[in-house]
Amino acid sequence: MTLHILFESPFAGRALEECRRVASAGDALLLAGDGVYALAGTAADALQALRADGVALFALAEDCAARGVESAAVPGLGTIDYGGFIELTLAHERSVSWF
Repeated sequence: MTLHILFESPFAGRALEECRRVASAGDALLLAGDGVYALAGTAADALQALRADGVALFALAEDCAARGVESAAVPGLGTIDYGGFIELTLAHERSVSWF
């Protein structure tokens, strides 16, 4: 089980696409920093595809609020605080950061 942490906006690079290629069932994806912009527009479709493949989706609530991004736009996405971030890292064998 891997925790993927997406920091890059999907509108600024290809990190979300690259993450999608390697993420698999049982993994989790945490949107952090500009990565929360993946909740908007067509990038939300990529998140739904990951969810359909068995990847759990999360976003840092503070980063959503700071960027004015609505986390409810993607069904099945959980919003967490920094304590939840720590819990996710402890629950997964490894983590990969995507910039």
